[in-house]
Amino acid sequence: METASEESDKQETDPLMRRYLRRLWVGVAVLVVLAIPAIIHSDAAIRSLFNRPSDWVPDSLAEKAEFNDFAEHFSVADLIMVAWEESTLGSPSLAQASAILQPLSVDQGQPSEDVVLPDWADEWIAEMQTICGDPHPLQWARSGDETLQTMTSSPASIPREMAISRLVGTLIGPDREHTCLVVSLHESGLSKRRELIPAIREMVGRLVDRSALDVAVVGGPFEGAVVDAESIRSIKTFSPPSAIIAAILCLFCLRSVPLTTAIVAVAVIGEGLVLAAVYYTGTPMNAVLIVLPPLVFVLTVSAGIHLSNYYLDITKEFPHTSRSEAASRAMRAGVMPCMLATGTTVIGLMSLILVRLGPVRIFGAVASLGVILTLGLLVLVLPGAMVLTKPRKKYIERALNQDSAIEERNTAKIWFRRRMARPWPIIVTFLTIAGFLSVGLSRLESSVNVPRMFLPDSDIRTSYAWFERNIGPTITGELLLTFPAMTEEDDLIERFAIVEKVQIAINHQSEVGGTLSPRTFVRSIPRGRSIRDTITRSGLIKQLRDPESALGQLGFIANDPDRQLWRISIRIPHDEFTDIGDQIDAIKASADEAIEDASIPVQATFTGGVAIVHKSQEILLRDLFWSFVTAFGVIAVVMVVMLRSVIGGLIAMLPNLFPTVALFGMMGLIRLPLDIGSVMSASVALGIAVDDTVHLLSRFGSRRARGIGQIRAAYGALAQCGMAMVQTTLVCGVALMAYWFSDFVPTSRFSLFMFGLLMSALLGVTFLLPALMCSVLGKWLARPIGVDPGASVYADGPQTDPDDVRRVPTRWQN
Repeated sequence: METASEESDKQETDPLMRRYLRRLWVGVAVLVVLAIPAIIHSDAAIRSLFNRPSDWVPDSLAEKAEFNDFAEHFSVADLIMVAWEESTLGSPSLAQASAILQPLSVDQGQPSEDVVLPDWADEWIAEMQTICGDPHPLQWARSGDETLQTMTSSPASIPREMAISRLVGTLIGPDREHTCLVVSLHESGLSKRRELIPAIREMVGRLVDRSALDVAVVGGPFEGAVVDAESIRSIKTFSPPSAIIAAILCLFCLRSVPLTTAIVAVAVIGEGLVLAAVYYTGTPMNAVLIVLPPLVFVLTVSAGIHLSNYYLDITKEFPHTSRSEAASRAMRAGVMPCMLATGTTVIGLMSLILVRLGPVRIFGAVASLGVILTLGLLVLVLPGAMVLTKPRKKYIERALNQDSAIEERNTAKIWFRRRMARPWPIIVTFLTIAGFLSVGLSRLESSVNVPRMFLPDSDIRTSYAWFERNIGPTITGELLLTFPAMTEEDDLIERFAIVEKVQIAINHQSEVGGTLSPRTFVRSIPRGRSIRDTITRSGLIKQLRDPESALGQLGFIANDPDRQLWRISIRIPHDEFTDIGDQIDAIKASADEAIEDASIPVQATFTGGVAIVHKSQEILLRDLFWSFVTAFGVIAVVMVVMLRSVIGGLIAMLPNLFPTVALFGMMGLIRLPLDIGSVMSASVALGIAVDDTVHLLSRFGSRRARGIGQIRAAYGALAQCGMAMVQTTLVCGVALMAYWFSDFVPTSRFSLFMFGLLMSALLGVTFLLPALMCSVLGKWLARPIGVDPGASVYADGPQTDPDDVRRVPTRWQN
């Protein structure tokens, strides 16, 4: 064995080793510099996390333009509804909660003089104003009790029981007692929703001496706040253990502290840098982008393990080769396949830019830059880590003195040759499985249902369930009726009658739980010609025309110079198993039928948060398909160019297609919808699968170029790359499974889904691809890909280096 002094002397006299060590120190310096933005700005990106699906849809879509128009005219786009066990009609706690929120509102109501606020109310109000940085973080706050009082008071003077009946299913529960507090958030309150909404829950809980979790909250801002909080928790809670697990497994597989340290350090800094890159784009982090760091981590570790195994294989097969020469040969043999593999991964990621949802496009662009950067860092630091890694002593002893390793190798070779001598059963089996599972692709569904992103016993699920049971449906849609601009000559009662007809038609739909419109808050239109009826109609017209009237302040009518908008707010029950698209279509059809014979021009438009979410689902599924088709086509062209054969390129794509078809087909068969955690995975899976394919084809082609037979060449390629592929799957798959314990279903499902993709990709590349190599189709795969012919690794064929022949036992050359 070499002593420490002898090793030091070698480093001083070996210029190649000195060069690699200098590169290592340069790489360490670069990593230290990059660690600064990776730490500081990744934390800033996490703090900026903000989920609002309406921001994801491009403004070029008609549905988004309609939603923007709706949000501009009505301050109800960002509503939350708050209810608790004691929030019944006439309850003191409901009146107190509403009165406490009035000073925070832009449109302040007039609380009853009988309401007595607790001593801590002023302090709480001041605290909220400080947190939000705005004295009025709310647009308005209104209770169902206050709305009922408006309806039963003059000038509407609707009988109380009739008024309650009109509000059942929207603001009043089926027991005709429970009601809720409706709060519209201003932009400043919306930006601080993670602090404001929990504070409102705690305030109500304090009023009634209950836990904040006993206060039910529903609505888009609440959903966004919960997703924000859980996304941040997932990143901060599961990223460290994931990195630790990866480091331990990597050390176990590579048995090298320098190699493990280099790979994990680059991967961890790569995670931070992609988060920082998101921050630099000016786009807030969101639920789509939280799976970006672990994905870059996986791809970086994969490339690092492949490169490291080239070095370990050389030191194992050529025990007398110096470390610096082994590192040089490993880099010559491995860098180009790694670059090609990274290139195909980048193609898969960049194809996501075709998806019209903003976060998905940013995901593809930032992830592409991330994997390119981390590969460059690995190429910089790994040669130095290689020369610091001592060859394993047991391999040298086995190579020179023992036959056990040769016997094991021969046993594996015999088994492999028996299987590969008849490759078609394996090929047919894989194709049959893929064909069966592909049936599920046509049944794929997508979902952006926020409550379904959490476990059944989670706070948001229980909150929504309590609200639907005690108050009413929680999904809110908006039907806008657009009339020409109002003039003095126009009959406002005629427009009111059209709105009334549409609302009645919608209420007859089974999927509608309740509606609100101007008709809800006034008496029925009298049709007679008596003085009383005429006065009543005149009073109604005055209420409808005056935006300052009690009816006008409810925000159901908006006027523009060229049009007038009437709003019908629709509540739809939350049902996981019902297609919201069918419900929306039924409501629109019912409205169109009701206005078909209208005497004045009118157009019905369905919008609101539910419409945007539904459109997001459509875009996810449609654009995902075209993204994958594009990635597949471009990668296939790359494979054709690398193999210099159209047939060879198409054959090589079969194993790459298998994991995507298998996993997504299975999801379709079991009716598991695509969510924000798995939507990007089709194109990503294609890129990951191609990594191992490129490495295996590279070594297979180099062996065939040296005159080795198909089966022997396939065995040699798999023997060299197989361990790296298994290690990559083990390290990356198990490390990602740390995220499986997250309560946020998309994150948990992403980890499980990626583990399944890695495993199915491993099966495809270790069984299907070698079978294709050994069949008659293998002649189209036998092209050297990005390999330096002199950078041979295994001594399993004719040697070009006579020194290598002397260093390896004669029987290894056969």
